[in-house]
Amino acid sequence: MAGLNIRMFGQVSLQRDGQPLPGLSAKALELLCYLLLNRGRGHTRESLACTLWPETPEPVSKKYLRQAIWQLHSALVGPVPRGDPESGTLLALRPGWVRINPQAGWWLDVAVFEQAYDLCRDTRGTDLTDTQAQALEAAVVLYRGDLIETWYQDWCLYERDRLQQTYLAMLEQMMGHCEARGRFATGIAYGQSILRYDPARESTHRNLMRLHYLAGNRTTALRQYERCTSALAKHFSLQPSHETEVLSHQIRTDGVTSPSGPATSAAPGGDLLGGVHARLDSIQASLAALHQQIQQEMAVISQLTGRDVRDIAAADSR
Repeated sequence: MAGLNIRMFGQVSLQRDGQPLPGLSAKALELLCYLLLNRGRGHTRESLACTLWPETPEPVSKKYLRQAIWQLHSALVGPVPRGDPESGTLLALRPGWVRINPQAGWWLDVAVFEQAYDLCRDTRGTDLTDTQAQALEAAVVLYRGDLIETWYQDWCLYERDRLQQTYLAMLEQMMGHCEARGRFATGIAYGQSILRYDPARESTHRNLMRLHYLAGNRTTALRQYERCTSALAKHFSLQPSHETEVLSHQIRTDGVTSPSGPATSAAPGGDLLGGVHARLDSIQASLAALHQQIQQEMAVISQLTGRDVRDIAAADSR
């Protein structure tokens, strides 16, 4: 199974040693994705048949399941190491049970993504170590789009929402880390990504207010407060919380507290210096957003061509 690379963020992509694996039926692919997302446990054949063919009579659904398992097993079996025959197959099959074989040597974007979150799920963004932050940054890049965007099965919708919420939580942690490290422009870019998914997320609006202010742009920080107020009214008919109101007052009176403790005032010297900081911050935020867009476009090209963009570039340069 060496060299099996599976991606499920955006669209499903299966490759072995850089080459796409064609020929799987839609249901065989759905079975594979379901098993991978629930890779930590075994599944009875009855439960799999009921989940994937919910409106089909049980004898027929079990027949369809046998066919899908056979197709997957045939297409995905890899080289079999001497003395360890089971490590070459992705599916571990037992009488009445099916599960993903953790020893098969596969790579899954969702697994890496979840492992990074598990590493620091209980750590505040401002308290992340550099190692934790690097793991989160790498995981965020893997999120090229929502889980299997074109699928609408009930089980997939649930997993899609769960992973999207995990993604937003990661971005919010990274905002806190960026604030603590003084990387205000990068933190702003993370916040803007969150609001594209959840425009009325009040905690993100607050974080953006702080980051804009600490970057030397009090005017933009106050505009962010206005956007927060509008979004809450539009989506929930609510007013900002007391915490948000207090932060707005602190920004107006130059009394925002930085992560290190003492109050931080907007840059002295008037609007000129603040404007310079604002323009520099805007440029950095634009570059961060451009980098994220390039990563997404590279992923689309890889899906269309079945090849890694870096491999294409290397071939062209020879």
